[in-house]
Amino acid sequence: MKYIHMLPFLDNEDLDELIEKILSGEVKGIKMMMLYPFLDKETIEKLVDHLIKENKSKDLIHSLPFISKEKINEIYDKILDGTLSDISEMALMPFLGKSKIKEIFKTFVKDAAENGVENNDEEEE
Repeated sequence: MKYIHMLPFLDNEDLDELIEKILSGEVKGIKMMMLYPFLDKETIEKLVDHLIKENKSKDLIHSLPFISKEKINEIYDKILDGTLSDISEMALMPFLGKSKIKEIFKTFVKDAAENGVENNDEEEE
């Protein structure tokens, strides 16, 4: 039997213990993303805080569908300030709220008006 088949039957305490063992390196070979659907909100938010602190971009990207808009906004801000690397802010767009996307767009338009837009795409020339 594979561990994935047992996850729906574990309680929060068992899942918390498993996460601690994965993070400490005691347990290997279990993909963190397989646990996300079974974690309660508090546990996944704590886990995401740890992933942010450790700059675990791949695990953070996989957590996006399961975390709050506030936490996604926090990740976005950490990307912008350089705290998080190896994550494109574009990966967060489907998960950001409309107001945050509108805010980002207004900032982009303002910057474009003040500084001009630098086209990094090689599509047109």
